[in-house]
Amino acid sequence: FLQYKKSSEIKIITIEDPIEYMLSGMEQTQVDNESGYTFANGLKSLMRQDPDVILVGEIRDKETAEIAIQAALTGHLVFSTVHANSASGAIPRLLDLNVKPASLGPALNLIIGQRLVRRVCSECSIQTTVGDDMKNKINKFINNLPPRVNKENYKDIKIFETKGCAFCNNTGFKGRSAIYELLSITSEMENLILEQKGESEFFKYAKTKQMTTMQEDGILKVISGITTFEEVEEVTGVINWA
Repeated sequence: FLQYKKSSEIKIITIEDPIEYMLSGMEQTQVDNESGYTFANGLKSLMRQDPDVILVGEIRDKETAEIAIQAALTGHLVFSTVHANSASGAIPRLLDLNVKPASLGPALNLIIGQRLVRRVCSECSIQTTVGDDMKNKINKFINNLPPRVNKENYKDIKIFETKGCAFCNNTGFKGRSAIYELLSITSEMENLILEQKGESEFFKYAKTKQMTTMQEDGILKVISGITTFEEVEEVTGVINWA
């Protein structure tokens, strides 16, 4: 996201713990608790430098959350992370930090949920034959996807079985791939936040707006030959084919 926003006309400043990747065209700072440069104090300092875009490595406490929200409400584009089980779970996580619901809704634009699954090894994985029962489940799943998903991309079902070789240290997997879900914050969602609804209500609303869940994205990656059903279930729970 930051590389996409990078421009000579845009001032980007980050506060991270630690800095994992050096990025050109932006100013990166690192948390130093011994000197008192915490996320909250660092964010206050960044605001005085008049940035256009701010990255806060993680929101862990009420003070950091409140400053980040205030920055977003005053015209800054703010990126950050919170620990939550899903995109819809990020909202009650922030509310649990005692931020004001009336401020949280207008400050949020998009929440991205992400988990990592292992990728099948390109050297030893073998494409398997898909049985009729599984093929019917997959076809029904594809047909029920939101219209914005290009179903033509998934007509050629490719499911691979892991074996294990020297290239993957006999694990059957090499590397990782992310599975995502994207939750857009609409005026209706802002009202739910104002009412301090729970995660299940946020999730139900997101599904009515045709959100593709992390599990659904994982299934799409399985039938694209990237990972396995077992991997998807490991990080998202038992697959619901209903």
